[in-house]
Amino acid sequence: MEWFPAAVTMYSGIGVFLFSFAENVGLPIPAFPVLMVAGALSQSGRASLPWVLAGAVGGALLADGAWYLLGRWRGRSVLSTLCRVSLNPDACVEGTEEGFRRRRSLTILLAKFLPGVNTVMPPLAGITAYPFLRFLSLDLLGSIAWGAAAVGIGWAFGDAVAGHASRINGMLGGLLAVGLAGYLGWTVAFRRYLVRKYAAPRIPAEELHRRMSEGEEIHLLDLRSDAAFDASGVTIPGAVRVRPATFHRVAHELPKDRELVFYCT
Repeated sequence: MEWFPAAVTMYSGIGVFLFSFAENVGLPIPAFPVLMVAGALSQSGRASLPWVLAGAVGGALLADGAWYLLGRWRGRSVLSTLCRVSLNPDACVEGTEEGFRRRRSLTILLAKFLPGVNTVMPPLAGITAYPFLRFLSLDLLGSIAWGAAAVGIGWAFGDAVAGHASRINGMLGGLLAVGLAGYLGWTVAFRRYLVRKYAAPRIPAEELHRRMSEGEEIHLLDLRSDAAFDASGVTIPGAVRVRPATFHRVAHELPKDRELVFYCT
């Protein structure tokens, strides 16, 4: 199957641009092997090296810029959508945002080399109101490093990479499909296991109010997401606010001599 290197040869920078944009916008299409093949073909003169690099960087910047603006416009709802496949979406949103706030510049610079981080980084930068020009500058440097690494590998190995282009693309595509299916299956199965094993009995709001009014000692924890908490502005009197992403840090400090009641989003 020679269509893959032929397509890269024919469309050069435009083809690389589309693959780069597709991966960085979040589609399960690996662009790295495409850049390697383009680098190998550019060594033999069948593709233009400057256009290949420009296509790789341009596609990444356009996708990241769109995600950034979407994050500024839609806020945490964008990240919530990306976190829906996680075991705990609320903790995913807050934990990811908290981690990004600690290492914002470094995360933007290295995101292209960190699977998973690359997708959530641009909307996170928009959500946290990271300065756009600074974001664009760091993202440009990161995209250049990512594109140069892939194209450089292809250039270094030349025809050895181009000759196995279809096999490389097919293998990576197959591994990606199998890995994605396995991850989704494990996530669903493990979530059902956690619900069956650790599900706690529910208590109606009226009963909780009655028991608290009668002076019963109940330790109440507010585990709502940041978005729900900020939108409400109201808490049950006596409740202790604990963010879902940091619950594991305080779980061992919870009292063992009274009933625990949690309420969340």
